[in-house]
Amino acid sequence: MILWLNGPYGVGKSTLAETLHVALPDSFIFDAEQVGNAIRDNMPEAFYHETFEEYPLWRETCVRLLADISRSHEGHVLVPMTLMHPASMDIFAHLKAEAADVRHVILKAEAEAVHRRILMRGEEPDCWCARQTARCLDAQMNMPCDLRLPADDTPESLAKIVINTFKL
Repeated sequence: MILWLNGPYGVGKSTLAETLHVALPDSFIFDAEQVGNAIRDNMPEAFYHETFEEYPLWRETCVRLLADISRSHEGHVLVPMTLMHPASMDIFAHLKAEAADVRHVILKAEAEAVHRRILMRGEEPDCWCARQTARCLDAQMNMPCDLRLPADDTPESLAKIVINTFKL
């Protein structure tokens, strides 16, 4: 199963992925951000977008890689990556078309809690991630998903909910 962990930047997606990885020893954490870095770093600056998901090539590459991994890897694939754009929902449809079992989990939190987490990890108060919080929360409020979790619980508690919900 592919578990796409979504939510605002700084909400705890990577922490939850790491916690799930410990609980699910055969799991693999797929770093979609590294895919985006590889694409952006090999394009002229004039082609840059604000987020990786605005690159059709990023979405296509993630689908190809994840579909390939899910066919050959017996464990679960964990993808901690923020999605805000409606076009990105096609990722899930394309993965399902490739016969991948994919679930979309959204971590939700109040803007103030997200800002506190961003500051706790050493970022500046007006960093790029912090400036995206309201936009992320608005976009994800009505975004379709398989599970919506309040991020104010411990990573261990959230991992147990995910594991129980999807019978992992």
